[in-house]
Amino acid sequence: MRRLAIVAIVAVVSACTPLRVHVTVLASDTFGGRNNTTQGSAESQHYIIQQLKSFGATGTNTAATGDGAFKQSFTDGTNIVGVIPGTELPNEYVIVGGHYDHLGSTCRGSGADDSICNGATDNATGAAATIEVGRAISAIPGGPRRSVIIALWDREEDGLLGSAYYVAHPLVPNNQTIAYVNFDIQGANLLPSLRNSSFAVGSETGGARLTNAVQSAIGTKLGTKLVSSIFGQGRSDYVNFTSVAIPNVFFSDSTGPCYHTVKDETAIVDWGKLDKQVAIATALTKDLIAGTAPTFVANPPLATYADAVALGGVVDQAIIDIGRFTPAQQTQLQQFHDDVNAVVAAGPAQFDDSDIGPLLSGAAGAVNLLTSGTCDGFLSQ
Repeated sequence: MRRLAIVAIVAVVSACTPLRVHVTVLASDTFGGRNNTTQGSAESQHYIIQQLKSFGATGTNTAATGDGAFKQSFTDGTNIVGVIPGTELPNEYVIVGGHYDHLGSTCRGSGADDSICNGATDNATGAAATIEVGRAISAIPGGPRRSVIIALWDREEDGLLGSAYYVAHPLVPNNQTIAYVNFDIQGANLLPSLRNSSFAVGSETGGARLTNAVQSAIGTKLGTKLVSSIFGQGRSDYVNFTSVAIPNVFFSDSTGPCYHTVKDETAIVDWGKLDKQVAIATALTKDLIAGTAPTFVANPPLATYADAVALGGVVDQAIIDIGRFTPAQQTQLQQFHDDVNAVVAAGPAQFDDSDIGPLLSGAAGAVNLLTSGTCDGFLSQ
């Protein structure tokens, strides 16, 4: 009966873009919040595998056959991993990934009125983006130069466990994986003033090659700010790839007022923004599979003057909406605005370790501030 319900959902949204179909299906009540080991998780796995098969990806787990070849099982979880083989360099890999699990019914606001944590932007949109980047790569005439792994992680919400298991038990060698592109929270807005804003975290792990590739892919598509890895706060799967010296970038809209609430449903997804984010990641992935491999950079600076400029640009926009916050929060936001702009005004020659602490603490405080309040996708403002 559940499969029939899923078919019915697909039929209703079949006239929509594939992205919207994927998000609508994965974030539906039928999937029950996609918590690991549940029926909704199993249905998510089935749906994702069928999508990977639809554009010709094959299972990466050579110890299994059929749909099982797409599954990497670990304690109370299942990663879904497919591969699009490369032509000239089939033993070099770019991984594109995002988690598909969510919280079931254990999020903020869960109760008698609504007990399902649908996780539309966290991370049905990221899972959908991962699938559609794979589809675009599979359509390259003659095939991609390098192989591409399409990975959907389980148990991210339990401490990044799915991707941690993968890097400890890789289905393709870590030392042959040249880069990882991570999605977590896409198509989301933090404030009305930040509808055109997003973040690309950690490209410095791949040096100038990866940073330049990310900047080129972004172009003028979206106001995506590049910030150092530390500003991702270690809160997504990218950190597990850093731990095994694989260059990576983490695309995210950060955590807004709908984060981990029952109101994170398809109604708050910014579809136009999501389209742009998929276009950026597709362009980046095409660059990485065709061009020079980035080299992992160990121990880059924790934060840089460029981070101050990027964060300053965001907070300058956000200050327009300061009236949406409580008086105490307004004071906090204004202080961060003043601090980061003072660092920027002093210039790059004056930037030193004494500036890093205020940047990190201010950014962390701003993230907590933006997560508060009533859920709103800010789509009509």
